[in-house]
Amino acid sequence: MSLREIKYADTNAFSKLLVDYSQSEKHFSKLISHFPSVDNLKKQISSKSKNYNHSFRKLLVEEIYDQYEGFKLNEIQKKNIDKLLEKNTFTITTGHQLNLLTGPLYFIYKIISVINLCENMQKNNPENNFVPVFWMASEDHDFAEINHFSFKDHKFLWPSKENGIVGEFKLESIEGTIDGFEKYIKGFNYTAEIIEIIRECYLNSVDLSNATRKLVNILFSKYGLIILDANNKNIKTLFKDLIFKEVSEKLIHNESKQSIEILNELGYDIQANPREINLFYIEKQSRERIILTDNNFQTLSGSKKWNLDQIKKDISDNPEKFSPNVLLRPIFQEYILPNICYVGGPAEVSYWLQLKSVFDSINLDFPIILNRNSALLLEKKTLNKIKKLDISIEDMFLSERKLKDILARKYSKLELDFTDLKQQLINQFSALKKKAKHTDKSFIGALSAQEKKQLNGLKILEKRLIKSEKKAHNNKIDRVIEIRKKLFPNEKLQERSVNFSEFYVNEGANLIDTLKNNLDPLNQKFSIIEI
Repeated sequence: MSLREIKYADTNAFSKLLVDYSQSEKHFSKLISHFPSVDNLKKQISSKSKNYNHSFRKLLVEEIYDQYEGFKLNEIQKKNIDKLLEKNTFTITTGHQLNLLTGPLYFIYKIISVINLCENMQKNNPENNFVPVFWMASEDHDFAEINHFSFKDHKFLWPSKENGIVGEFKLESIEGTIDGFEKYIKGFNYTAEIIEIIRECYLNSVDLSNATRKLVNILFSKYGLIILDANNKNIKTLFKDLIFKEVSEKLIHNESKQSIEILNELGYDIQANPREINLFYIEKQSRERIILTDNNFQTLSGSKKWNLDQIKKDISDNPEKFSPNVLLRPIFQEYILPNICYVGGPAEVSYWLQLKSVFDSINLDFPIILNRNSALLLEKKTLNKIKKLDISIEDMFLSERKLKDILARKYSKLELDFTDLKQQLINQFSALKKKAKHTDKSFIGALSAQEKKQLNGLKILEKRLIKSEKKAHNNKIDRVIEIRKKLFPNEKLQERSVNFSEFYVNEGANLIDTLKNNLDPLNQKFSIIEI
């Protein structure tokens, strides 16, 4: 069950931009369409319905069915795919890299956020249909980011030597990683179940895209989630006019300047700097950045070169070979999907906000941007330990140093807070300074120096007393710090490093249901959930 929620600002773990965005600060108004809410999503529906190219729907449905060939779709999924043919059907989308075994927990939270928001919108807008979509980043080529996952501080690594886009990586070399994981997790309630899932996904699939589709489908198919792989010639054909625009007019580079300027003026860091050309070129075993040289184009290595007419012809003939980068992909997604909301993590929220002026320049609806749910999962035994040690969960989000200070004060029988003493001292010196003004003004400087000296003395004594009390209560404090280290591995939020399997081995499929029942995508706070 959900224990409580914490403001993002109080977690000390999120950027200023994310904290401000979660609080709907008005200064974002020029960078977004609307802030996330049911009423604003209704407005987004009206706009998208008028501006979306509904002729895309038939091809999308055909390609989705084609991508699910060999999969047994349930009735909810079939209905959701078929609904995409209807003009009153809209998608809510998230996307992610093809992390091995989903990678960190936030992969799961993103998808649950999308599913729950679709259900919420369906309840509040029965006249429309809402389909949750997971967009697979199969064209990504940063294998080092996705080739591992962690289970109880142990890292499991897939040592593939392939190159190119990760979705096409073959899986022959992964069996040793799966075997190692199987040996490591013996004895849990659901060991057999999780191993069966992993072996089915990764040892009975042709490539990583297929394996990821299987895994996500096993976890979320019953909620009607639809998985889309846009690394597809027919789908990219729909987008080729905007690929032309990118190469001929430097669309992202030129049109994002206005939004980026606003972000700079607001004092936020830029998440992803636009390049002159925001495209990669895909060939067998490679995905290379396209660069502009003297009004011509080439891949970074120089293995492929074009003038403008040649690259346009290549785009027209082979659109599947042109791969959007992190800033062009949102344009691709929103152009081809009847999408009203994109659910992303903090970094994604940041770079999407760089793009509103690009969307405006091509008359494309900018979706509502929703920060995914974030959570800390607490097992019952851990929660009991926290209660016995008489600490609040909120305190666990403090730095280790601050937490130790608080614990020393909490566990000590002495008064360790010298705030009142310091204030008394300040008041006494303030009275002396008033007298000095009427007698000897030159005395004020000496009083100020003495005040500073005595305040510093009190601070030193306070620190020494706290240090002494830390030693006296060392055993109890160490137990708290040990819990904190498990909840925040390597000083990171749990969701950024721990894999879902760490909880699935004890909870089984109930884990997904528990998370789904305790996460509300429109409640922009950090959740603490007991499992």
